[in-house]
Amino acid sequence: MSESNIKQQHPPSIRQFQGEAVVYIPLSELHPFPNQPFKVREDSAMQETVESVRAYGVLTPAIVRPRENGGYEIVSGHRRKHASELAGADALPAIVREMDDDTAIILLVDSNIQREEILPSERAQALKMKLDAIRRKSGRPSKEKGAQVGHLFNGKKSVEIIAEQAGESKTQVQRYIRLTELSPSLQQKVDEGALALTTAVELSYLMPDEQMRVDEAIEREQAIPSLSQAQKMKKLSQAGELNENTIRSILIGENRHSAALANPAAQPKADTPPHIEAGSSPSAPPPSVPYDLGDKQYASFAESIADLKNNDKDCSCTPDQFLAEFTGFVNKFHKEINWFHLDYYEIVFPALSPAQLDYLRQQMDAIRTAVDKLYEHVKGT
Repeated sequence: MSESNIKQQHPPSIRQFQGEAVVYIPLSELHPFPNQPFKVREDSAMQETVESVRAYGVLTPAIVRPRENGGYEIVSGHRRKHASELAGADALPAIVREMDDDTAIILLVDSNIQREEILPSERAQALKMKLDAIRRKSGRPSKEKGAQVGHLFNGKKSVEIIAEQAGESKTQVQRYIRLTELSPSLQQKVDEGALALTTAVELSYLMPDEQMRVDEAIEREQAIPSLSQAQKMKKLSQAGELNENTIRSILIGENRHSAALANPAAQPKADTPPHIEAGSSPSAPPPSVPYDLGDKQYASFAESIADLKNNDKDCSCTPDQFLAEFTGFVNKFHKEINWFHLDYYEIVFPALSPAQLDYLRQQMDAIRTAVDKLYEHVKGT
C-alpha cells in the first residue's frame, strides 16, 4: 500500500469502538504522557506493527485526553503512534476521554504492564507510579517511599490490589518498587540480566554514594555481587562502615575465594603446595548436604569432619583440599595487603604518630601470632 493510500484510509466521520466514539487525530496533535516509563523500541515487534498498520490500519484505537494548552496527551497508544509514523500515516484513531492525572496513570500502567518485553526498570517505575496514584485517590498519600499504607476497599492495601491486577505476588511488587531507589546504572545491570532482582533490592538500601562505589567496583573488577554479598554491604551501610575497602573486600575477596574452590587448577602453578603435584587438581568442593559418605549419611560438613578416620576417605576435607584452600587464602591475603601500597595510602604513612605506628605493629604481630598458632595446631603440638 502506498503512503498516499495510508494517509487517506481513515474515514472522516466518527465511528464506534466498544461503545465509545473514535475520532482520527493528526499525529502532530498527539503528545507523549509525561514521564511515561515504557520505552518505544525499534525492534522486530515494532516492525511487525508497522507492517500491520500499512496493511490494515490501526485496528485498536489509542486512548487520549485533552491537553490544557492544546492537542492531546496519549494515555494508551505510544507504540501505535510511532508505528503509524513509520508507516507513513498522518492520523491515529483514538478515543478521547476526560480524566484526571491519577486515573490516566492507572490506565497507562494497566494498558502496558502485561507486555512480555517490559524491562525490570520499566516495570518498577510503572508499578511505583500506579501505587502513588492509587494512594492519592484513596486519600491517604504515602509519607515514606515504598511504605505500605492506604487501604482502599475490602480491607486490602494498595500494594495488594496492584499485585492482584498485575498478576504478581505482593512481595514481587514490593521488590520491583524498591528498584526505583536504585541508581540508573545499577538498574541497567538488572535490565541486562547481569544483576539479580533480589540482589538489586538489597543494594537499593545503600546510600547513593555507596551505590556509586559498588557500581564502580563492579565495573573495575568485572565481578557481580551475590545476594549474600549484597546483604553484607547493606548491614555495613546501616552501621556506617561501608566504604571502598569493605566493598572491595566483600566483592572481590569472596568471589576469588569461591573461584579458587570451584577451579583450583586455575591457580598459578608457582603457588602449588608441595604435597600437590604440579598440574594436578585438588579434590572437588564437597557435595551439598545431606550426602552419603560410604555407608553413612551426614547432615553437615562438621559432622563428617568429626567422623574422619583417615586421609583417604572421600569426605568434606582432604589434605590436598585443605592445602588448596589455604593457598587460596594466602593469595587473597597478598592481594588484599597490597591494596595498602596505593599512592593515597602512602601519603598518610608519614603522618602516623608514634602511638599509631605502635598500634599498627601490634596488629601485624597479631597476624604473625595467629599464623604461628595455626601451624602449631596443624602439627599437633
